[in-house]
Amino acid sequence: MILQFDISKRAFSTWNNKEERDFTKAREKENINPNWITGFIDGEGCFIIAILPSTGNKKKISLRLSVTQKSHSVGVLYDLKNLFGCGEIFSSSKDCMRFVVQRKEDILNKIIPHFTNFPLVTSKELNFETFKEAAMIVARGEHLNSIGLDKIISLKALMNKNRSFEELFNHFLDKKIKLNPYWVTGFIEAEGCFGILLTKSDKTGKISIRNRLSISQSTHDFAVLKAIKDFFNAGYLSPKAEDINSLDLAKLSQDNSFYYNSTPSTFIPFFDKYPLYTRKQLDYQDFIKFYQLKKNKVHLTDTGFEIMDNLCRNMNSGRDNTEKSRRK
Repeated sequence: MILQFDISKRAFSTWNNKEERDFTKAREKENINPNWITGFIDGEGCFIIAILPSTGNKKKISLRLSVTQKSHSVGVLYDLKNLFGCGEIFSSSKDCMRFVVQRKEDILNKIIPHFTNFPLVTSKELNFETFKEAAMIVARGEHLNSIGLDKIISLKALMNKNRSFEELFNHFLDKKIKLNPYWVTGFIEAEGCFGILLTKSDKTGKISIRNRLSISQSTHDFAVLKAIKDFFNAGYLSPKAEDINSLDLAKLSQDNSFYYNSTPSTFIPFFDKYPLYTRKQLDYQDFIKFYQLKKNKVHLTDTGFEIMDNLCRNMNSGRDNTEKSRRK
């Protein structure tokens, strides 16, 4: 899918009107598109098979979907809980919360049907298929005998970090990736960053300025970043596609690959149509404001430079420091 928008007609009338919504609370009137959920969990979710001790020498099987989010955007976890109609939300670590579904009935009747109908795009799909296979063993009660239990133990050994780089990379061979726009928003919500840069040389006074959307993925999921590049019909990849188009080349590369898009006109209309749900929406709005100020060359004045410099300091992780200062 190639998106085409006329950025020249956009008035940027909303860039200085920050959304007042509390991102720590669930939305009451808006339904989340199921493709957005899959995209978000493709980035933030984890399928887990846990083997727990039980009475005597017996073992208990626990199947879990876990999704983590910073506390400032915990509202999206409540959205997931409301949409799936199951699960619990716990404090995970400092400034982080976790949505967990682990009841057998919920896994079988709600989680597995969702990802069967709205498939994952990244190599996380492999973990889901293994997770699903284990769930079917549990559903048949076969985990109560030694053969079934051994099978689940062997499946657990294939999950997540135990998967080989080769299996993960080869998952995309001969696989055509067709991206749903809601999936794209959800995935960028989880893995993307709206970055801005403004620097001035002390020696020459030269100003460097940049707006950029970036997404990072492990090298074995490079094909997903390429699909996003094709979706927007803009941006570039690091490493280049020709430097990573085989398993041997991919193994020589670093473990991270990147998609960069430094042409905001190619994606701003998209996010206006498919809005972000977490606090990242505030970063996006500041990104637009910075972009408009840049187009108007406001950075060439001392006052304008200071305004734009403050935007840089208060976006993304800088927003956490600003909010902490306000609470003091």
